[in-house]
Amino acid sequence: MRAFLIVLILFFAANCDAQSHLPKQMPGELHISLNISGGMLRAYTRITIDGRDLKFDELKGNQPEPLKWSATISDEDLAKLYKAFVDNKFDTIKNDTRKGVVYDAGSENISISSGASFSFHISSGPNSPLSGRNLKRYKAVSQAIDDLVSQYRDKKTTELPRRTNESKGL
Repeated sequence: MRAFLIVLILFFAANCDAQSHLPKQMPGELHISLNISGGMLRAYTRITIDGRDLKFDELKGNQPEPLKWSATISDEDLAKLYKAFVDNKFDTIKNDTRKGVVYDAGSENISISSGASFSFHISSGPNSPLSGRNLKRYKAVSQAIDDLVSQYRDKKTTELPRRTNESKGL
């Protein structure tokens, strides 16, 4: 009987996710970011959300200038994005043990914070491996951010100025 209880306790402990510390109710002050680096490639994507302000900044390959735009997102869309963090217990995602170092590896980082209340940051890539449930939950949050950006890409409210040879005085 004692052995059965030990096995039962171990079974439940293995199947329980860690307790999330993200508040169920979306805080008033919210900062979310997703950064993708190209490693040694001349490429990056930076997405930041401060309150309802969405900013997008991306440089790919041989592009002379980065693509930049911003938009104001609705309260409902921000709440939906925050729910993705809560539903996937973002703050409990843990990286696997790294087996080595890849020096030219790109990476992806997602962070969420609310003033001094909380701040959580997760990295993914060859030097910050994720697998299993952790990878699945990370990808769900990453996809929620991508979906929001796709939704507002055509609704952008501001095309940030690009520097041309004329504006540089050349």
